[in-house]
Amino acid sequence: LAVVGNFVTLLAAPANAVKPDRFEPGPNPDFAVEGVCDFPVLLHDVVNNVVVTDFFDQDGHLVMSIGTGRIVEEVSRLDAQGNPVETITRNISGPGVQTFDENGSTLTGLGPWLLFGFPGEFAGFPDGFIWFTTGQFVLRFEDTGEITMVKEPMHEDVCELLA
Repeated sequence: LAVVGNFVTLLAAPANAVKPDRFEPGPNPDFAVEGVCDFPVLLHDVVNNVVVTDFFDQDGHLVMSIGTGRIVEEVSRLDAQGNPVETITRNISGPGVQTFDENGSTLTGLGPWLLFGFPGEFAGFPDGFIWFTTGQFVLRFEDTGEITMVKEPMHEDVCELLA
């Protein structure tokens, strides 16, 4: 799942934990989403200044990832030749936090995001979706591969906006 990722939290690592790792993943590669809308949709980072900080427990296991920074995304409807015919540009800077446990992870997002899921990828969303979101959402990723939207955000349907 290529969720354009931003993570934030108020939690701190324990004193005896491994030192946090902070890095800049850089821009996401352009990505065409097909099979969700009646047309292909291209996702393109215009700005991606995300900084991710990974926190580890005393045994070196990843327990939390947070990210901050600005992401501006260009989302385009493509024609049959792969050329953009309609484009929307939005700030999708989040923030949010991803916590990890023995069965998977939970992602809690706030603010503006771009979320998408392919048909059948998310439990309860058989047709898939591409959304600009606001407010809070919670996604649960099980080690079994199941993805559940625990709390659905306020959202705009990108397929409708680009149609």
